Amino acid sequence: MESIIHIDGLKRHYMMGDTLVAALDDVKLDVNPGDFLMIVGSSGSGKSTLMHLLGLLDVPTAGIMEIRGQSMTGSSEAKLSWMRNKHIGFVFQQFNLLNDLNVIENIALPLVYRGVPRKIRQEKAKKLAVKLGLGKRFRHHPKELSGGQLQRIAIARALIGNPDIILADEPTGNLDSATSREIMQILYDLNDQGHTIIMVTHDPKLADMGTRKVTLLDGHIVEDVPGKRKKPEKTVEEGSGDGQRHGVGVSDLVRIGINEGLLAHQMRTFLTMLGIIIGISSVIAMSSFSLGSKQKQADQIRALGANLVKVVDKQFENERLVETRVTGSLGLSRADLNSLRNGIPDIEKAACVREIKLNVVHPLGSLSPRVLGVQGDYLEVNNLALAEGRFFDVKDWSGSTRTVIIGSTIARQIHALKEARNDSSPILGDTLLLGGNPYVIVGLLKEKAMDLDELEATSVSDPNRDLLIPLETLLTRTAHLDLRSEVDEIHLQLKNEDALTRAGKSIRSILDVTHAGVMDYDMVIPMDLLKQKQQSQHLLDILTICISSISIVVGGIGIMNIMLASVTERIREIGIRRAIGATKMDIMRQFLMESMTISITGGLFGVVLAGIVVVCVCQFIGLPVVFSLPLLCIALVASTLTGLVFGIYPAYQAANKNPVDALRSE
Repeated sequence: MESIIHIDGLKRHYMMGDTLVAALDDVKLDVNPGDFLMIVGSSGSGKSTLMHLLGLLDVPTAGIMEIRGQSMTGSSEAKLSWMRNKHIGFVFQQFNLLNDLNVIENIALPLVYRGVPRKIRQEKAKKLAVKLGLGKRFRHHPKELSGGQLQRIAIARALIGNPDIILADEPTGNLDSATSREIMQILYDLNDQGHTIIMVTHDPKLADMGTRKVTLLDGHIVEDVPGKRKKPEKTVEEGSGDGQRHGVGVSDLVRIGINEGLLAHQMRTFLTMLGIIIGISSVIAMSSFSLGSKQKQADQIRALGANLVKVVDKQFENERLVETRVTGSLGLSRADLNSLRNGIPDIEKAACVREIKLNVVHPLGSLSPRVLGVQGDYLEVNNLALAEGRFFDVKDWSGSTRTVIIGSTIARQIHALKEARNDSSPILGDTLLLGGNPYVIVGLLKEKAMDLDELEATSVSDPNRDLLIPLETLLTRTAHLDLRSEVDEIHLQLKNEDALTRAGKSIRSILDVTHAGVMDYDMVIPMDLLKQKQQSQHLLDILTICISSISIVVGGIGIMNIMLASVTERIREIGIRRAIGATKMDIMRQFLMESMTISITGGLFGVVLAGIVVVCVCQFIGLPVVFSLPLLCIALVASTLTGLVFGIYPAYQAANKNPVDALRSE
């Protein structure tokens, strides 16, 4: 009969300091289907080394080794793992069960690395558990069970993959005599069913109870004799291997990541997440504050008129003013306003303004408004409206009447003066002294909501403190320098914001002609002011991202540190998983998934925390709540990449643990 295992000239040498140790030397052995092979020998004879080589947990220094006719010499680690998972079932003296898994999960573990769906592998594990007397222990964990029950679980785990070879390394070594007999009977029954069993034992009574007894001494086989047991008539066919694919599935990786990466050490995991949580939440929160501030500024600018263009006189003085006039420019004037209105079809409304410094006195007290002479569509252009009274009419423009319209702040000041004197008369019709001359209040402006901080940011004055008079009145009834420009500002409201660029070029072209090429004016577009303010915030955004990135990196370093500690604590678990067929890549993916689970969960908590902080703070300081969906996605991707990048080294360390050394660790 063709042997199921064939080895010839097998050697396993290794260095211990400067000494070469020949653990196995020129071993020849054939294991036939149905054998119950007992391996015996004194300590240091090479029994464990031979078992590790037969179980593909170690690689020989030299020689030939074949399983089912396939050469294992020089095979890749992935192939060795697959052959181990498909053909070999391990039963260890120390049981080697995972304490965090229950009975069913421990039994089904080899099928995880075949990619068998969870439902199928659990059903199969339950059948085996019932068969081995564990039917009432499905949900128990190893710490809750006796030694005999633990060894039954180990046997069930060895059988679940339908292997044709079972390796038992002193399976009764830690058991009492009664339990030992029960376990041996299970192994005998399995042999009767056709399983090939290779067992290491120190018990001389058991040594003769197999079909063969192989004795090792100093790394050599010194005896290979028949035992008292007869071979079964039929043997198990080559392990078929449930499932067509090899490798742990994504759902199982996620489950392992949650159970062993999050729940195993909850406080430690949370503290590790904290760096990621702080980093992600700070990125989102600070960016949301910046976006909210920008939106508030944009709303403020739009309230002033996003499609408003202002032409502002530079107000030269002394020699510069004289030089400008000699060159041919008369400064900004009402004639410029007419030229612009006639020459630019995109202009919908227009007005001109001139400011003058005058003492303003109410009969009940002094006031401190900004006095403006206006003409044209001043209210419409500046998005202002009347609360009471009327605006200036043709008679006011042409007759230079002494009439005024006051802003809401000035109205409140007058109202306060009246209340102090118990005067309840209306403000309309009151007389104000401007520079000692009486003016009658004919209108009150409706209050316009303004943010003083935003005004400072955009260099815009508060219209609620304005006092308006007809421009013609200002020019004819007040004193001013002869060479001064007729108006200070020309306000042009365009049909829409899209016309800003086109109209800006036309304005400059017309004013170049009327001002003889002298640039004694500036053009101010509110949206440009907004952009300038936002550009100044760009540096703050970069600084915020840098600080948050540092926090994320610190969190990533924390993840690496904890994962390295986790690898050190779980070396034996790594050895168990490798023994039942996990490849290096499976182990690496497992630990990577754990680190990514920590970072992704931290990222999600960071998003939630950022949302709470942004909503609370924005309500407190009066900012609009703005979240950027792309930014949220980028933050989550960043947290995921953090777990991936900082988890690679610990995962690599875990994957490269020697299975034999890992199984020996405590």
